[in-house]
Amino acid sequence: MQLSDKALKLVSDHLKDHQKRLTHILGVCEMAETLALRYNVDLDLAKSSALMHDYSKYDSYEEASKYLTKEELEECYKYPFMLHAYLSAYKYKELISDNKDSFNAIYNHVFGRPNMSILEKIIMISDYTEKNRTYPDCIEVRKILLDGDLDLAIYESLVRTIKHCEGEGKVAHPRQLEVLKEYEERIKNRWI
Repeated sequence: MQLSDKALKLVSDHLKDHQKRLTHILGVCEMAETLALRYNVDLDLAKSSALMHDYSKYDSYEEASKYLTKEELEECYKYPFMLHAYLSAYKYKELISDNKDSFNAIYNHVFGRPNMSILEKIIMISDYTEKNRTYPDCIEVRKILLDGDLDLAIYESLVRTIKHCEGEGKVAHPRQLEVLKEYEERIKNRWI
């Protein structure tokens, strides 16, 4: 049995009462498959990682406390949107595979991390650009991505996400700013 087959069954059962989330996850999987083929990344790892990236979207802090470190839990109290990513990664490791690249791709899918692998980039940007995301920023970044510019798509997604957060009076995560700085440099250095 392929890892992605196992992941599909697990996520379908776990999120059976959350059809909109399942639709999103399938969209992420489809985009990740497209990008994995383009960038020569293991297709089964890309699909299984995409399928499990939001596995724990509705799980509790109590459930997370069984898996996350004290430091991770403290971070999640400050940045609650990270809880599902961290817990989903641990669930992937427990239920699917101990593949470190997949773990990192799920763990960091919200906004990435410095020095991402190609699989990590694929899962992060697939989450932002999957076909069911219809807001204008996503559509614009999806076009950049499908035109073949992975790094520019990541940069633009970070800029737009941070701007959105600031517009809601929220503070960007420090790692998010580190990743933005890295991709800002990558883009700037292209034209030097």
